[in-house]
Amino acid sequence: MSAQAAQGDVTRLLQAAADGEPAAMDQVVHGLYQALHQLAAAQLGHERHDPMLSATVLINEAWLKLFAGAPLPPLENRGHLLGLAAHAMRQVLIDHARRRLSAKRPQDGDRMQLTEIAENLGDEVEPDALEDALNRLATLDQRQARIVDMRFFAGLTGEQIAAATGLSTATVQREWRMARAWLRRELEVD
Repeated sequence: MSAQAAQGDVTRLLQAAADGEPAAMDQVVHGLYQALHQLAAAQLGHERHDPMLSATVLINEAWLKLFAGAPLPPLENRGHLLGLAAHAMRQVLIDHARRRLSAKRPQDGDRMQLTEIAENLGDEVEPDALEDALNRLATLDQRQARIVDMRFFAGLTGEQIAAATGLSTATVQREWRMARAWLRRELEVD
């Protein structure tokens, strides 16, 4: 099934769920869980081995953030749902990095390292500084912030983000470059 067909199926199922069909949302949730688990496994596969954070733990904690708290806003399409899931994964990963660093009584210079972030922003990033910068970016440009979340924290490629959001790949790449440059400047990464 093509990405466009999958996007259409999810959008159709979300509409059916909004119209009161509970089985439709169950199908969306099941498919999203499987897709996010695969992405998390790939994303964490690049990290140092951390027995406290597996793909299953990451997805389960993100899932709780998404579905156990306040009701979800009306979901427009697959891209909207993926964006919310990527944001929840971001919160889990940053919270985990904070706990890990506080548990080992970090010295100056201890930082959070996530492969995608390290490759794009430098070797190490402080969790609080990253969270603050991402929140500032979201106030300036919500679309760029969503692309960063989907790229950094859900591990989606530019093509996958384009398919999920309905943007062209060129637009996603352009927004990604601008957001990455802005974050590098904000975080003062050499």
